[in-house]
Amino acid sequence: MEVLISAFTAFLFAFLAIKFFKPVAIEVGLVDKPNERKLHAGHIPLIGGISIFIAVLMASLLWLPNTLELRMYLIASAMMVFIGAVDDKFDLKVRIRVIGQLIVASLMIYGVGGYISNLGDLFGLGDVTLGPAGIIFTYIGIIVVINAFNMVDGIDGLIGSLSINTFASIAILFIMSGQNNYLSYPLILATATIPYLIFNLGLTKKSKKIFMGDAGSMFIGLSVIWLLTMGTQNEQASFRPVTALWICAVPLMDMLAIVVRRYKNGKSPFKPDRDHLHHILQRVGYSSRQTLVIISLFAATMSVFGLVGEYFTVPDVIMLLGFLFMFVCYVVVIRKITKFERVDQVSNKE
Repeated sequence: MEVLISAFTAFLFAFLAIKFFKPVAIEVGLVDKPNERKLHAGHIPLIGGISIFIAVLMASLLWLPNTLELRMYLIASAMMVFIGAVDDKFDLKVRIRVIGQLIVASLMIYGVGGYISNLGDLFGLGDVTLGPAGIIFTYIGIIVVINAFNMVDGIDGLIGSLSINTFASIAILFIMSGQNNYLSYPLILATATIPYLIFNLGLTKKSKKIFMGDAGSMFIGLSVIWLLTMGTQNEQASFRPVTALWICAVPLMDMLAIVVRRYKNGKSPFKPDRDHLHHILQRVGYSSRQTLVIISLFAATMSVFGLVGEYFTVPDVIMLLGFLFMFVCYVVVIRKITKFERVDQVSNKE
């Protein structure tokens, strides 16, 4: 019962926070303005992430046990949201954002003395333990997941849908393992995201559009990696590390594919462009809402594969090879779509 109450509390505070911060954001200029990459109409308040954080903070303080781990998470999250909000307002340089993310990562790693030290039996030869190298791996993992969710925020509803999918999958994994004491964490995050999704998609007549902002996408990424670490690395791990790949597959695949593509083209991995999955699908003719449905269904399907593999204890090596196979298929399909798009453009010019 307390789990449901905490989830409802998060939903309520998120809704109220949106109502409160919308006029404030417009007043202080915390808005997203259209440009050559951003084709929306008007100035949109960047308060989605702030409202979600406020909701998570209040629900956590009211209903969750006051542990050191929770305190460190909330402090790190507050710092992440602040850095993201400053970036939303002043468009910080990539170097400054990454430094801020490293500071937040240090707080989470050293604040509770925990890091990713066991990757599971990935090669069928026993658990891959990292030892002290796990600290470096954790830094990389935090930066990768934060920026993966940050990069995928490109069309209405996408990051909200993908984050709810991931949080819901983690909640199911906690239930499957019998770790119901952790269930409130992902459910609070999931329900706190729902009001943002309602306003972002304009699902009601009175819900004027808002955006997540870097404050929100980076906070979502930080929350995901925190939950994944908590679920796979404690003494009573709830699920295997390889399952984490499946339940946040789309942001990871999209980021890895586009970083490699930018590197091959001699561009900075962090330089924005319009070559993400959602951009490609829109250019070949799908509407924004159709693109959202396609990507969301793909993400949900990948999560189901991960959940089924965890439930039936499919060997880690098969889970890893299956994920890599899906990633290769993803890259091949994207290349074919892009090639078809270029051929079509050349034909139209002729």
